[in-house]
Amino acid sequence: MTMRRLAVALALIAPAAFAAGCATHSDAGAAPMKEEEYVGAIFASTDKGEPFLKFADDGTYSGSDGCNGLRGTYEVGDDELVLNPGLSTLRACPGIDTWVRNATSVKLDSDTLVVFDKSGSEIGTLARS
Repeated sequence: MTMRRLAVALALIAPAAFAAGCATHSDAGAAPMKEEEYVGAIFASTDKGEPFLKFADDGTYSGSDGCNGLRGTYEVGDDELVLNPGLSTLRACPGIDTWVRNATSVKLDSDTLVVFDKSGSEIGTLARS
């Protein structure tokens, strides 16, 4: 089985398995994260430089800090996506706040992507566009 077919099979099976697990587990906290709420959406800022992040269904993400391009992979957590940064350009960006480069996890709050750094501190937000 090719990796693509395996990914498609897992994409079809995972939601059913996830739903079955949730049906027997009660959690008083936040609702479980749904990967499809992230995939294909672009989350962007209206700030100077317009940073953005976009998540693909193959477990990768891409974006920009407003100056440099970013790429990496993500893993689905209980209520967040954990980012594994990969390649990035390293241009000098005078006047641009490159905060999104420090992102290590994100959570969706309605149509707002809340971005966290490695210490778990919120470092910014991006709106669904």
